[in-house]
Amino acid sequence: MDYLLNIDNSILYFFSAVIKNKAFDVIMPFVSNINNNGEIWIVIAIILLLNKNIDVKRIGVSMLIALALGFLFGEVILKNVIGRVRPVSPAYNYNSIIIPPKSFSFPSGHTTSSFAAFGVCLFKKVRYRYLALALAVTIAFSRIYLHVHYPSDVLGGILLGLISARLAVNIRHWF
Repeated sequence: MDYLLNIDNSILYFFSAVIKNKAFDVIMPFVSNINNNGEIWIVIAIILLLNKNIDVKRIGVSMLIALALGFLFGEVILKNVIGRVRPVSPAYNYNSIIIPPKSFSFPSGHTTSSFAAFGVCLFKKVRYRYLALALAVTIAFSRIYLHVHYPSDVLGGILLGLISARLAVNIRHWF
């Protein structure tokens, strides 16, 4: 476990020393905030539900199921069972530019919801899946940039999101 923490810390230090810049200091809080509670993906799912095409509606349903599963497994279960503290710390030579969340760190909820929504687009071969991927990756990147998650939290969120998406697509097919 110390080996993983050393890798996480090295990546966070790299973000602080090399990637940090004034433009990202403005852009990344905005990118992160559009998905504080899964809002951007919920809005997209609702827009899909309002479409007249039944196949598009089904994608919206699958997306909402995936978001719910990701929330249940990530925010309700895993965060509380694992109890990992967030990396916000002066040790990384980083002055926080957002108010750090009070919840636990693993897995990243922003990343879980983003990859749950993207995963549905991927598994259903939605035409705009690469735009969803670009947004999901940008949101995940923002969480590391803002030092509110370790990189392994984000990787855990990616995995949980994709698993939630696969389950959601299967559940939607069963009903």
